[in-house]
Amino acid sequence: MFKKKLFFLTLMLFLAACVPAPQPTPDNVIVPAPTEIPTQIPAAQTEMCPAATADLKLMVSTKGGFCLLYPAEFTWDGWIIALNPNGLAGDMPGDVWLLISISEAEGQTAAQIADAQIAQVGEGFNITRTELTIDGKQAILVDGLPAQDSSRYVYIVNNDQLYRFEFMPWFPSNDSSQPTPLESLYTTVVETLHFME
Repeated sequence: MFKKKLFFLTLMLFLAACVPAPQPTPDNVIVPAPTEIPTQIPAAQTEMCPAATADLKLMVSTKGGFCLLYPAEFTWDGWIIALNPNGLAGDMPGDVWLLISISEAEGQTAAQIADAQIAQVGEGFNITRTELTIDGKQAILVDGLPAQDSSRYVYIVNNDQLYRFEFMPWFPSNDSSQPTPLESLYTTVVETLHFME
């Protein structure tokens, strides 16, 4: 009887050890509810957010102080917007995805931060840098930074906070009339991003 109890106890401990532990969210990554409009942001500010449609979902970030639309076929899981998310810790988040991170700008502009990252990489890479205006603010689009996956980065500074939008893996379509799902996500985010503060 004792051996049987010991066996089941050992089996339960073994199975518990096999269950993956929840992965902590990095401190610099926003964790908003998908469509919840929090009470601490005045209604007048959220009224300036773009309206959701049948094809586009609204995401409001309390921590980040911004809102945006994203294509309905994507899923917001609390820290990443992904197409066909797999939900497996430590694996690719989905087919394609957008990671939004926020950190202190420390008095620097988006251009200064992007240029420093480009300079840090050095020569020999086919890096392109384009200036944009998003929600009335300077934004820098960077393609070609070396990374594990081909990525498109957008840097924006608002209220001395650096917002970095990382679209991965970035493989644009050769046919401009048939954009990839990630290109559609990029266009939607750039056209609808709004800072509430």
